[in-house]
Amino acid sequence: MYVFFDIDNTLVSHRGTPHIPPATTEALRLLRESGHVPAIATGRAGFLTMNVAKSAGITHLVCAGGSEIFADGRKIHTAYLADEAVDAFREVAVRFPDLTAAVDEEFLYADAAFDPFRAYFNSQAGYDCFRPMSELRRATMCYIMMPHSMLDETHGLFFRPLSGTRLEIMRGFTEARAESSTKWGGIVRMIETLGGNAADVVTFGDGPNDADMLRRASVGVAVGRCAESAREAADYVCDDIDSGGILKACGHLGLI
Repeated sequence: MYVFFDIDNTLVSHRGTPHIPPATTEALRLLRESGHVPAIATGRAGFLTMNVAKSAGITHLVCAGGSEIFADGRKIHTAYLADEAVDAFREVAVRFPDLTAAVDEEFLYADAAFDPFRAYFNSQAGYDCFRPMSELRRATMCYIMMPHSMLDETHGLFFRPLSGTRLEIMRGFTEARAESSTKWGGIVRMIETLGGNAADVVTFGDGPNDADMLRRASVGVAVGRCAESAREAADYVCDDIDSGGILKACGHLGLI
């Protein structure tokens, strides 16, 4: 089986310094010992995923919500937002600089200080990954930091998506990426590249953007205090990761 994990609050705990809990590390070891292949499916951009993946010993990655895919550490797919969507987003960013951000394959673009987050994201990238919005040329994902329910026609792209643009409504913010990009679509593309079968996939996740992959996988596991949409889509709900939820779930499902 290919076992895909979301990162934040699924693979990585944010209680104290962000870390992979020891019980989860043990689950990954036992999964490999049992012949399974751990993988990642995350909304994070690839450059914000690599350090976590390395610490977990994982080389199969679906990043940026399916916009970037790596198989055995090799990039096999990148999808960018259409130029007209990025242009529309720049117009939004001029009016709301404190509420907008974007990523490409290497940098995070934002004009707000984001001081509480700057050190964290730089630590995840392993370098100074922040750049001003004026340097944005193309993007795999764009973000506006407010709930979808608060958006109106003045927010352009995020109120009426442009052709070929997918919106994902998250907890407290909305993200945009190429319409073809989904975590599950990325998983299927990767499995096909590896010569596997999409029927042999187990997924773990906790957010709204995990609901689709939880529903479509042979077994979908919602983790801890997950979003309601993730809970409804899942076949099983496990304890949170700080309580050994991943390890317990793998045992319950007979994976280890």
